[in-house]
Amino acid sequence: MSTMPALVKPEAAPGMSLELRPRPQCGRNDVLIRVEKTGICGTDLHIYQWDEWAKNRTRPPFIVGHEFYGRVEEVGAGVTGFEPGEQVSGEGHIGCGHCYFCRTGQAHICRDVEIIGVDRDGCFARFIRMPESNVWKVRPGIPTDVAAIFDPLGNAMHTVMAQPVAGRTVAVVGAGAIGLLACKIAHSTGALSVMAVEPQARKRALALSMGANSAFDPAEPGWTEAFVRATPERVGVDVVLEISGSPQGIRSAFDIVRPGGEVALLGIPSADVNLNFSKAIIFKGVTVRGINGRLMYETWYQSERFLLEYKPDLAALISHHIRFDKFLDAFALLERGEAVKIILDWEGA
Repeated sequence: MSTMPALVKPEAAPGMSLELRPRPQCGRNDVLIRVEKTGICGTDLHIYQWDEWAKNRTRPPFIVGHEFYGRVEEVGAGVTGFEPGEQVSGEGHIGCGHCYFCRTGQAHICRDVEIIGVDRDGCFARFIRMPESNVWKVRPGIPTDVAAIFDPLGNAMHTVMAQPVAGRTVAVVGAGAIGLLACKIAHSTGALSVMAVEPQARKRALALSMGANSAFDPAEPGWTEAFVRATPERVGVDVVLEISGSPQGIRSAFDIVRPGGEVALLGIPSADVNLNFSKAIIFKGVTVRGINGRLMYETWYQSERFLLEYKPDLAALISHHIRFDKFLDAFALLERGEAVKIILDWEGA
């Protein structure tokens, strides 16, 4: 088989197309993976809609996608850690391997990093080639649907674990798939309370089922005042995990964090966000952390152990399974806000 079906961003315009692309060749230190399931991420939606972030960040044409589960199809002559048939996922940030950041345990912020599905061909295809160092074996006991979303689980894990949450009050702004995972992780790792902020009623209900103690609608007048009144000492929460990426969500994160609290920013805004730094950060003494991807590979081990030890029920996150060739239906569901996490199935492609 010399070609394969793939979802491609063909040009600098809204949309994607299903095309036949050459099957990747397996290099000496590469693993060729037969993709079985992929998860659609908010980043993929940015690229599909061709918003300001996508225009400034990506250079079509390329194969989209960075969340996947599959099986090893072929290994290069220099690969020693994998064999054909093994179940795998993969870390989508491919660092240069020799810069200061890569050599000090910060490869996720390598200045020359290439992200699959953004900077190089991704996983929305029947096959993907990955460096052996970036391939992750899926342990027995981890469901394949969950293995397909190991990437966003890692994002949630990194966001939660970037600061202490045990014995503290935590807010999660944005209850999409990553936000819901963050609710579950924060609750499971000892947060005194988890308070979700989400405009969609369905997702607020899901947040409550995933460990949130309360959920607030940011469209309600006066919701920030009600939120702060519901916190200990009525001064705000200790930690805010901002995952929505919306300008309103980012600004509200600093309204609901207590003075001296901490804000972790994971969500990617489509454009610049105006924020009064003096009021929001400086005079409140707030600590702010930018969260990019996952720690390689500390976060992966944390996520694996979380799944194997806690055995969380994450089935509610997977709102739809859709065949890869019906991808337009999938993106339409996401644009209408009618889906949480969609799995594209590639078996039989």
